[in-house]
Amino acid sequence: MNKIDKSASFPSPLNRADIPFPDWSYKHIFRHGQCDPAGIVYTPEFFNVFNHAIEAWFCECLNLSYYDFLGPRRTGLGYVNAHADFFSPVQMGEEVEYFIRVCKIGGKSYTLELNAMLGETEALRGLFTTVTTNLDTHSSIDIPTDLRGALNQYVFSDTT
Repeated sequence: MNKIDKSASFPSPLNRADIPFPDWSYKHIFRHGQCDPAGIVYTPEFFNVFNHAIEAWFCECLNLSYYDFLGPRRTGLGYVNAHADFFSPVQMGEEVEYFIRVCKIGGKSYTLELNAMLGETEALRGLFTTVTTNLDTHSSIDIPTDLRGALNQYVFSDTT
């Protein structure tokens, strides 16, 4: 039988004051159809809204059209890893505010952290690693120069 390593560090929720880039956010109110019979948001709905926030962040913060990457530029922005840590339930009618920061930029991929705040406390945290690809060949490509430059503005590393 495997035992849980109690010395392992588990994430803990952030407070609003700890958000590294507080000047932009994406807000979403969860509706009836996004919740189970008890009124708690279905887990997959969070991933859908995480993606909505990323699309809005591209257009509004990075000043790059997410849709041009996928359309005319034929550059895929697919997730190779998508993860979430849940700290508290979110219920029907509650507004969640999403903040985004860049954790890491590699040659062909980058990682985003999304902090989903319910009031003053983080309700959940998403971590998404995106690989840039050529949508015609489905092979990975270097992160386009304009995207790399825009992402660099939102890199944050916690040195505490």
